[in-house]
Formats: sequence, C-alpha cells, structure tokens
Amino acid sequence: MRFPFRKTKASAGLAFNRRNALVSVASVLRGGAKPKLVTCITHPLLDNTPDGWKALSKELHLARTPTLMLLAPSEYQMLQVDAPSVPEAEIKSAVRWKLKDLLNFPLEQATVDVIHIPNDKSAPGRARFVYAVAAHNEVIKRCVENSVAAGVDLEVIDIPEMAQRNIAALLEEDGRGIALLTFNDDGGLLTFTAGGELYHARQMELTAPQFVVADESQRKRAFERLVLELQRSFDSFERQMNYIILTKLVLGPMPGQTELEEHLRTNLDITVASIDLTDVVNLTGIKGLSDPAMQAQCFLAIGAALREEGVR
Repeated sequence: MRFPFRKTKASAGLAFNRRNALVSVASVLRGGAKPKLVTCITHPLLDNTPDGWKALSKELHLARTPTLMLLAPSEYQMLQVDAPSVPEAEIKSAVRWKLKDLLNFPLEQATVDVIHIPNDKSAPGRARFVYAVAAHNEVIKRCVENSVAAGVDLEVIDIPEMAQRNIAALLEEDGRGIALLTFNDDGGLLTFTAGGELYHARQMELTAPQFVVADESQRKRAFERLVLELQRSFDSFERQMNYIILTKLVLGPMPGQTELEEHLRTNLDITVASIDLTDVVNLTGIKGLSDPAMQAQCFLAIGAALREEGVR
C-alpha cells in the first residue's frame, strides 16, 4: 500500500494516532465556518497487534468506517532529496533509487512515497527538493492487518508531519508562512508551512515533561536547549526557503504552555503565540477538550482527520 499524501475528500472517517499504549481517534466534518469535530476519544491499546486492535474495536464498537492511520515517528524515515528531472509519473521511482544508501533497512523492503516541496515561482531555475518518506514493508503490512482485525476500512496511511500541516493551514495568513511547534511525551515536531503546503519539518528529542519538571534548573536547561534548536532551524529554513515570509511561531497545546510561550517570546526574534483548538475547530459537544493536556493528546488525530480535497 502506498502512502496517499495527496489531500482527499473530507468525510467523517476515523483518524487513528497511536502513541505508546494509547490511541486517539478523531473524525471531522467540514462545511461550517469552522471544521466540526464529531468524534474525539483516547483509549488504551493493549498492544499494536491484530489482537490488540480487535479488542479496541470491540470496546469502541467501531463500524466499517473509512479510516486513516498515522505512523509513529519510529516507523518511517523522512528525507529531503533533490527533485529528479523526470516526468511526474516517474518521480517516485527516481526518488526511490536516491534512497539506496540512506535508509536504515534494505531498499527492496521499503514502501516509498514523495511529498513535493513547492518551488520559488519567481525563480524557476532554482534547485528543487522533495521529501521522500519510506517505511519498511512490514510496518505497512502490520497497519493493514490491524485494520482488518479492527473491522475498519483502511484508506490512508499518513505521517504526523502531514497531520500537523493540516492544522497549520487553518492558522496561516494569505501569502505568509508559519512555524508550528508541538510536544508530547515522546518528542517534539516543528513544521514550516505556507499556503497549506509543507515546506520543512524536523523531529526534536525534547519532550513535553521536560518543560514542566518541578526542578527549575532542569526546566531552564530544556528551555535554553529548545531556543538554540529553534534558532538553528529558523536560520536553516531562511537560507533554503528565503522566498517564504514567516509571520510567527505557534506553540501547540501542552501542559506548561504559558511559561514556555513566555520564554520563547522573550528569547526569539519572531512573534510567538499559542494555539487553542477552539479558535480553528468547532469542539461543541466534545467533553474535556478545553484542557490543554487533552488537546495535546488528540492534536495529531484531529490534524489527520482534517485532510481535505485538493491536488498537490
């Protein structure tokens, strides 16, 4: 199964984001002033096996619904490579061969897809890049087997970078880009987007608990390390994508969000703001999502459910 990174028609299909022993499930409907969150729950997942998903399905009474599953960061590699000068129909095959010496597993065992990075329209001769995303065939096979056991119709396998892109698109200003930064217990994710497109992304080893630890000196070290990493990321993005004007850095929901936002605002030369999902998504009728911790838990599942119709 390929990764269908192209945007697809909006529906109330279920999006699953598995993290450790928990899975978040979300579905969204569009059509009003803001997308409406129809479903948002977090539930224990005994194990990432067909038996575990079968038990989850029984507990949640899952129907045969169109389904999207997000891969965990450890289940794929995302690499920026030069865009090959070949017809569109041949790009995926050409990119695949560029990965031969870059993957941590044999190329013949990889499922590969490509995310196009929009080029500078004012400089058509400028070097072009794409993101190559590769997952081991066994990872894809496991997703399929788990969906069969759960009794759901798996239509999309996606990655967190694209789920976060979907939320960032709701925050953008016309002709401007934003950086969106989120954290959970496993790490952080920084994305740069403009016009609803993903231009750059990087995973961070810093985790959400490091910013709320009781020891003030430990919190300070985490803050300082983050500022340094963000400065390097902004400098790198500006050198490579200087045709994108960034307006702000947006911090995703998390415990300790206020203190971290204030520190970043003081130490970075860019506007810093925090997102409250209620500003961009209609959460009416979904209990508990006024809590930043719950918003953080469901953030990527909601982002994955926000896929919309369009051609990339």
